[in-house]
Amino acid sequence: MPKAFTTEEKKIIRNSLIEKGAEFFGSYGLKRTNVEDLTNAVGISKGSFYSFYNSKEELFLDVLDQAEKKFINEMQYLLQKMKTSPKETFKKFLKFHIQAPKDNPIIQQIADKNIREYLIRKLYNNPILQQKLQTYEYLPQLIKMWQKQDIMINKDPEILAGILKSIFTIGLDDETIEYIGRKKFPEIMENLLDLIVEYMII
Repeated sequence: MPKAFTTEEKKIIRNSLIEKGAEFFGSYGLKRTNVEDLTNAVGISKGSFYSFYNSKEELFLDVLDQAEKKFINEMQYLLQKMKTSPKETFKKFLKFHIQAPKDNPIIQQIADKNIREYLIRKLYNNPILQQKLQTYEYLPQLIKMWQKQDIMINKDPEILAGILKSIFTIGLDDETIEYIGRKKFPEIMENLLDLIVEYMII
C-alpha cells in the first residue's frame, strides 16, 4: 500500500513531480523517461506515484500546462507595445513563436507529430489533452482584436491565422529546412517575416 500523505505533503510532492518531470522530459523526452526515474528523483515509491497521476503522460500534461503559462506571460509582455510600435512588435511576436519550441523542449515535444500521436494513443479519452492539442487557437481572437484597433488588415481572421501557423511551424521540420536551404534559411525567414509584417500590419 502506498504511504498516506498529508495535504501539505501531497502539495509538495506534486510540485516536485512537476519540477522533475520538466527536467526529465526536457532532457530525455517523454518516451525515454519512465516512472521510476521520476519517483527516485522525488523520493517516493512507484506505487505512491499513482496516487497522484495515472501515468507519466498525465504528468506531462501538467508540465506542459506550466510551460504554456510561462509562454503566455512572456507573449503578453512582448505585446504591450503593439499599439505604439505595431510593425516592430508584430515582427518580435512572430520571432517569439518561431523561437519558443527551440527554447523550451516541452513545447517542442508537443509540436512534434510523433509525440502528439503517442499522447493521443495513451490519453485518447482525456479532455485536457484535446485542449492542449489545439495549438495556436488563440490567434484568430488576437487578430480580431488587432483588426478592431485598426492595426491589422481586414481579412478573414482564420486565413491570417493560417498564414501565421504556417510560418510558426515551417522551421520545426529539419527536412523542410534542408529542402529550403539550411545555409540561407535564417536570411530567408527574415525576409519572409518582413513580407508578412508589411502585408498584415496597416
